[in-house]
This record gives sequence, structure tokens and C-alpha cells, in this order.
Amino acid sequence: MTDAGVSIQQALKHLRRGARSSALIKALDVVQSQLQQGRTLASSLLETGGWLPQFDIALIGASEQSGRLPSCFLKLASYYEERARVLRRLLGSLAYPVFLLHMAAMIFPITSLQGLVLHGQVGAFLLQKILILAPLYLIGAFAAFLVQGNRGTGIRYILETLLSGVPIVGSARQNGAISRLCLALEALINAGTNMIQAWQLAAAASGSLRLASAVDRFVPEMEAGRTPAELVAECRLFPREFAQQYHSAEISGKLDETLMRLHRDYEEQSARQTRTAVILLGAIVFGSVILTVAYQIISFYMGYFGEIEKVMAP
Repeated sequence: MTDAGVSIQQALKHLRRGARSSALIKALDVVQSQLQQGRTLASSLLETGGWLPQFDIALIGASEQSGRLPSCFLKLASYYEERARVLRRLLGSLAYPVFLLHMAAMIFPITSLQGLVLHGQVGAFLLQKILILAPLYLIGAFAAFLVQGNRGTGIRYILETLLSGVPIVGSARQNGAISRLCLALEALINAGTNMIQAWQLAAAASGSLRLASAVDRFVPEMEAGRTPAELVAECRLFPREFAQQYHSAEISGKLDETLMRLHRDYEEQSARQTRTAVILLGAIVFGSVILTVAYQIISFYMGYFGEIEKVMAP
């Protein structure tokens, strides 16, 4: 709508009329009220109480200053569409293994199922299944709790550090954070933000606490006269390719073009690695379930034939 020339206020009113989510309606009401008081879109979004991530608000604020809100909205739309595709792929790849896991839990061990069918031992059957499935549910709930973005910085930092050592997953997260940093940094620089503040805001918007912490350590050095290119080259969190291209762009004066190219490159790498990680996770879960079922079947028949040998023994 903004790309077609519709004002922010009119666009928000249109979204408000078609909104079905109560959280969206509440947030839009807050933003509209703040805009009517003369505040900017970014500062109005801050009043919604964390409805949008910091990355979104920082990017919107920078684009608002530079007059490039329509392109900003398109970039954010593309970003969330990719996240939705990855989530659908993850859920789809895990659906069948999770179904098999529940079927296996209901059937094995066979003795429990025999007790239910032959002797009506409903209580014992249900108790055993609860003891099997409850720990798995707790682990899944705890994992979902940890990955939410509103967790404390301590938990998020520890989780990010642990995931950085996981093959593919660590690289995907790092590339995604650098992609978001490049996007926010380009928008902030074009909006006229000074370089030190632009780096701090872009690092915060990247979603990576490790990057944000590293950039915070850059500040005294940049205030002393060192360039970001020199500091990036010394920081192990930034790939060598990024450091080299940023250094060349800093010298040639084509920083905005280079940052956008780096944003696209690292975004593609992150998306590709995330898709690979999702496929591998589904395969690992599926393989684990199949091996567990196979173990139960083999154990059952070994016990069965063992009992036959005891009966036939002289």
C-alpha cells in the first residue's frame, strides 16, 4: 500500500479493518494513537510493548529517516515468508516421525499391551505410557521455551554459544545474523546515522548477542580513530570474506552497494543451510524412531524364542 502511495495512517486503518487477531488489533490501535500525536512510526511501534522484534523496529526507523519505507516493508515481508516456509518444512518433516513415535509408545513393550487386552489392566497401561511420553513432552516444551526470542539475555547468550558449535545450524544462525546486520547497517548509514551508532544499532538488530557484544567492544576503538574495517578483520565472528569486502567498500566509497550485496549473499547462505538442517533433523528423528521400534521388535522375539527354548528344554 505504501508503495502505491497510500499514507501510513490510511494503510494502518485498512489493516485494522481486516485484522482478525486481537494482538494485531491492539498493536495497530496503539500505533495509530501514537501517530496522531505526531510521533514517528518507529517510536510508535516501540509503545506496543515488544509486539515487533528489535530488528524490525530498527530497520523501519532507519528506512523512515531515509524515505525508503516501502522497500523496507518488502524486505521484512520476504524475510518472514522465508521463516514461515522453513517452519512449515520443519513441521512437515517431523510430523511422520512423531506419529511413529506415538504409535511405538502405544504398542511397545508388548507385555503392557497384552495386559490391557487380555486382563483389562487399563491403569497400568496408561501409567506406563505417561512415564514414556511425559519426559519427551517436557523436553519439547523446554526446547520451545528456550528458542523464544523474549527469553533473558543470559539464556539467549548461552543458547547461541552452544548452537554455534553445531554443524550447519551454527553457520546458518551466524550467516542470518550477518545478513540482518548488513541490511540494518545499510539503512542506518543512508539515513544519516553516524558510523559508531549505526554499527551499534545494526548489531543489536542482528539478533545475535555475540555480535552485539563484539561491536560494543569496537566502540572505544572507533572513538580512538580506528575504522570498522580494521576491527572487523580482527574479530573472529565475522567471516574473512565479509571483512575483505567491507574493507574494499570502505576505501572505494561504495559501502551501501556492498552491504546490500553482502546481505543478499548471506541471506541465501543462511536459507540454504537452514533448509539442510531441517531435512537432517527430520532424518535423525525418523531414524531414531525406526531404530527404537526395531530394537523393541527384536527384543520381543528374542524373549519369545527364549521362552520357547525353556519350555522345550528336557
